[in-house]
Amino acid sequence: MHHHPYRYEGLLGARSVEALDAEFQQLTQSLGYEALFYAPLSPRRERAAAAFQLDDQRITAQGMPSRHIFTTFPAAWIERYQSVGYAEVDPVLIAANLSPLPILWRTFLAQASPHPIFADARAHGLASGLSIPIYGATGERAIFSAATAASPEASAEHEARMVGEVYLTAIYFHQAIQQLDMQWVASRSAGKLSPREIESLLWAARGKTAWEIGLILSISEHTVTFHLNNAKRKLGAVNRHQAIAAAISSGAISP
Repeated sequence: MHHHPYRYEGLLGARSVEALDAEFQQLTQSLGYEALFYAPLSPRRERAAAAFQLDDQRITAQGMPSRHIFTTFPAAWIERYQSVGYAEVDPVLIAANLSPLPILWRTFLAQASPHPIFADARAHGLASGLSIPIYGATGERAIFSAATAASPEASAEHEARMVGEVYLTAIYFHQAIQQLDMQWVASRSAGKLSPREIESLLWAARGKTAWEIGLILSISEHTVTFHLNNAKRKLGAVNRHQAIAAAISSGAISP
C-alpha cells in the first residue's frame, strides 16, 4: 500500500470545525470504511464526566461535529453506548490505555467468549473494525476508529491493506484538531497579550534571540524571557514556536 501524504493536506488546511468535518466525511470514501469516530480519551478517573460528552451533556450524532468529537457512527449506537455505560468496560478503550499500537477488533471477536459489546455493536451495523490510540506530543490522548458492517472474515483483506492508511489518517486528523485548538485558544487569548508580549513575540518570529530582543527593546534578556513565557501560557502553547504560530494565526502579530 503506497501512502500519499498530500491527500492529508485538506485535513491540515482546515480552518474551521465545519471544514474539518467535511474532510472527515470524505475519509469514509478514501478509507473504505463507512463508520468513523474520533474523540479525545479521558483518564479513567474523569471518564464519567468527560467520555463522549460535551459541556456536561451527553452527545448525539446529530450534534456532531463538536470541537473535539467527529463521527459517522450510527446515532442509535452512540446513544446506546452512553446509556449502557460501555466506556467503563469497552475492551478497545482498555487496550488503548495500554499501548499505542493499532487495535483490531477481530482480536477480541476471536476470543472464546467475546465481550457482549461486540454483539451489540454488530446489531447497530458495526460488525468489525480497528481503532488507533493516539498519544499526542503534549500528553493529550485520543482515539480514531474505523468500522464496517461487513463481518471480520469478509473485511479481513481490506483491513490488512488499509491498516497503515487508517493509522496515518488518525495521526494527521489529530494534528488537524490540535491546530484548530491552537487557533481557537489564540483567538480568545490574543487580546489579552500585553504590548511587550506582542513585541517580544514579533521579534522572536523574526528569528531574534531573547538577548537580541532585549537589545532592541532596551530591556533585559530575563525580562524578554518573562514576556515570552507569559505569552506562551496565554496562548496555550507548549513552546516558543507554537506561541509564535498561534499569535500569527490569531492576527496578533504579522512578521
